[in-house]
This record gives sequence, C-alpha cells and structure tokens, in this order.
Amino acid sequence: MSHLRLISFALIAIFSTVTLAAAQTATPVPDVKTDWSSMKFLIGTWTCKTVQNTMGRGTGRTETDVNTMALDGHYMLTNSTSKPFDKARTATLVGQSWTGYDGVKKQWYTFGISNFGGFGMSISPGWNGNKMVWTDMYNSDAQPLGVTTVTKVSNTKTTSANVTKTAKGTETSSDECTKS
Repeated sequence: MSHLRLISFALIAIFSTVTLAAAQTATPVPDVKTDWSSMKFLIGTWTCKTVQNTMGRGTGRTETDVNTMALDGHYMLTNSTSKPFDKARTATLVGQSWTGYDGVKKQWYTFGISNFGGFGMSISPGWNGNKMVWTDMYNSDAQPLGVTTVTKVSNTKTTSANVTKTAKGTETSSDECTKS
C-alpha cells in the first residue's frame, strides 16, 4: 500500500511541476493604453439642451451627462439622465454608454443602453480640427441610423448636430452642452 501511495505522490509532483512550468511561461496579455488627451476635456458633468428638432418633439429637453474614466482607463463611461420633456415622455430616461478606441482600426467607438431598452453603437475616426463625426452602426428596434457631428467650442462647451434619414424624410436635431 505504501508503494502505491509513493507512486501517486510522485505523479502528483510531476503533474504539478508541469502545470507550474506552463503557467510561468504563459504569454502576458498586452495592456495597451489609449491616448485620451483629445477627449480628457469631456471628463466631468455636462448639461445638454436640445435647441432644434425637426421631428416636432424634444426642443428644450435637457440631459445631464456624467463622464468618468472606467475599467483601468480603457473606457470613458457616461451616465446620463433626462427628465420627461413632453406628454409622450412620461418617465425619466436613464442611459449608460462607453467610449473606447480600437488601436487596430484606428477609430473611436461608443455603445450605449437605456432604461427604455434602447441600444446603439457608433464609430468615429476622431477629431478633425474641432469636429468629431460619429456614424451610427447599429440601433435597436430597427431605428434609422444617423450621423452626428460634435463641435468642440471650448473645453466647457460643445454643440452637436444629428442628421437621420427616415422613410418620412430627413430629420435633424441639435444640442448645446456646457460643463459644470
């Protein structure tokens, strides 16, 4: 019986050594950090107001966005809230979105969700001067895709204009945002 036990211990020791050796030679996962210098001004609390909307709804709507860095600096997290703004919107809209950078494709991407079940994803090649153009890639519930141009007026003010082509025609909206 002790001979069998000795062989068992020897096998356990051999397998443990092989497992430890394999673990020690594992290739580390790269932790490539994004250069956020062009986007850092966005960190903080912003108040946005819809100033134009050709759909007939939403003008005067306000939204509060709180932007923070998340997941070890790989993403900018935006928590947003917008109180009811007309008779059709009777509940507060709450959203979360994440912005990141794809170093291989050399493009920014953002994706977000809301408490109304919405999901959307957009991409951008980045800033061109003081403008950044976001192109929708996906919207839930077969919502039409649009293009949003964000203009950096200053480190504490941005404007944005969205153009969306629908079956009813082209819809446009614009927002002004200020940092608190």
